Parts: sequence; C-alpha cells; structure tokens
Amino acid sequence: MKKWISLAVIVLVLGAVALFAYRDWRHSQRHPNTDDAYVGGDVFAVSSLIPGRLATVEVTENQPVRKGQVIATIDPRDYDAAVQQATAGLAEARSAIATNRAQIAQAKARTTADASRLALARINLQRFSELFQRNSVPKQRYDDAVTAEQVAAADDVAARKALAAAEANLGVAEERIKVQQTRLATAELTRSHCTIVAPVDGVVARKSAQAGQVVAPGQPLCAIVPLAGGHIWVEANFKETDLRRIRVGLPATLVADVNPGRTYRGWVESLSAGTGAAFALLPPENATGNWVKIVQRLPVRIAIDPGSNADHSLRLGLSVKVEVDATAEPRVVPAATPAAAADPH
Repeated sequence: MKKWISLAVIVLVLGAVALFAYRDWRHSQRHPNTDDAYVGGDVFAVSSLIPGRLATVEVTENQPVRKGQVIATIDPRDYDAAVQQATAGLAEARSAIATNRAQIAQAKARTTADASRLALARINLQRFSELFQRNSVPKQRYDDAVTAEQVAAADDVAARKALAAAEANLGVAEERIKVQQTRLATAELTRSHCTIVAPVDGVVARKSAQAGQVVAPGQPLCAIVPLAGGHIWVEANFKETDLRRIRVGLPATLVADVNPGRTYRGWVESLSAGTGAAFALLPPENATGNWVKIVQRLPVRIAIDPGSNADHSLRLGLSVKVEVDATAEPRVVPAATPAAAADPH
C-alpha cells in the first residue's frame, strides 16, 4: 500500500511539474520575453560654436536643466570689439552714401547749367552766323561765337560724364552698405554664440567644462540627457526564433532591475534592419569548416509609455526585462514614427 501511495505522490508531483512547465511554455509562446534589454536614449552634446575662454559655467554634473537655460558663457570682449568695428564701418558707409548723393545733386545742377549755356551759345552762334553772312559783323565776332559754342558743348559732355560717375559711385556705396550690414549681422550672430544654452530639457552628464578653460569650436563641454517623451526607449535583443510573434505596435511590459516591484508599460516601436553582429566593426566569418549555428538576436526598440515613467526613474543603460504580449491587438503607430514601415509582417 505504501508503494502505491509513494507512486501516486510521485505521479502527482511529476504531473504538477509538467503542468507548470507546459503553462510556462505556452506563456512564453504567447508572450516572448528577454532579459537582454537595456534602456537607451538620446544624448545631446553641448559644445561651443566659437573659440574663446569660458567666463562662467552655470551647471554641475547631474543637474536638471530646462531648454534654453544657460550652460556656460564665453568671454565676449573680443566679439564686442568686432561688433563695434562692424557698427563703425556701417556708419562710415552710410555717411559716404550721403556724400555721394550730395555730389549727384551738385552734378545734376552743373549739368543743367551747362546745358543752358550750350543752348545760349548755339543761339548766339546762329545769330552771328546770319550776321556774318550779311557782312554785318566782323569775322572775329563770328569766330568767338563758334568757340563759345564748342566750349559749352564740351562742358556739357563733361558735366554729363561727371553725373554718370557720381551715380555709379552711389551704386558702389549702396553695395558697400549691404556688405557692412552683413558684416555687422555676422558679428552680432557670433557674439550671440558667447552664451551657450541647453538644447532640450534633461539632465547634465559628462561635464568637462571649467571656468577659465580655453575651448575650441566643437569641443564638448557637457551632454544633456532628456529622460522624457520619445527621447528614451528600451533596446531589447530578442532571439530570432521569437521574431515571428513580434509585430510593431504590440504592447509590452517592462521590469527594471533597479526596481523589480514596478512595471512599466510600452509597445514595440520598430525592429532593427539587422542583428548586432551584422553591424559589428568585425563581423563574424561564418564561411568556415568548423561552423556552429548560434541563435542570433535582433534589436527591437520598445517605446516607453510616458505616463508609466512620469517620474523619469528609467535611466540610460539600466537592465530591463521585456515581455511582449503577442495575443493583443497592435496599436496604431503614429505616421511620424518611421519605424512603422519596418514591420516585416
């Protein structure tokens, strides 16, 4: 009797183990999961666009900042001098154009006067020509009238050329004003780069800037890590055998090792175009005689529901366990998300 009881207990235990194993297997078939997942996100490098000495550094490591908040300032004295020089050059160009306009007015008055003298000289020449033909005036008077008409004609031509030259100088002066205006705008824009601000809301990381440090254009001063919205996600590496059940838009649950008792919500945003090995610097060479098949993993990006991460507790690099519900209806991914087109199913 004892033997039958022992056998029954063993059968019941094995049945229970088999039942639980079957339930776990069925659950894993409907809910593919992986522990090979990490929090990723955008990292915005903050650098200077101009060379100079850092006058102030307004932030510290791990400090939350808002978009537009001052990160650091560069000593602006050299750039203030450039702005003042460009302003003086613009004022000089504007005074030159006033002088040119006065010269044009003077040249126009002279042209009018010379044209009047030429008209009078031609009338006198016609009158003396008629008198000379009737022998009413001596030839000397007639020659004087001819000479006066020629001199007046030459003065008229010279006045018109002077007017054309003055108008041409006015055009040059106007172009010089445009050049000086561009120069001033460039100087003011460069001067504005003396104030370095945060490009997005986030947390300061990798701060290397110190007051008094001389920086070059493009030199990183710090990084801003936004922890909200679409700037943070989870990169989950699923086995290729699980991919047939994973589609874009399927809901996912996330559990971070930093807080195992808390569950975050998300959804499948996109599937990578290749495995990690495919994009490695030195991809594996599989065409060898001792080839061994290894199940590959494909990076799958999981978008995080902002409501479940309202406190921004997920930080870059944290380990996460991801489980995708393959039995649910996939959500409609917004058209602005290019990952929607990456769904191979």
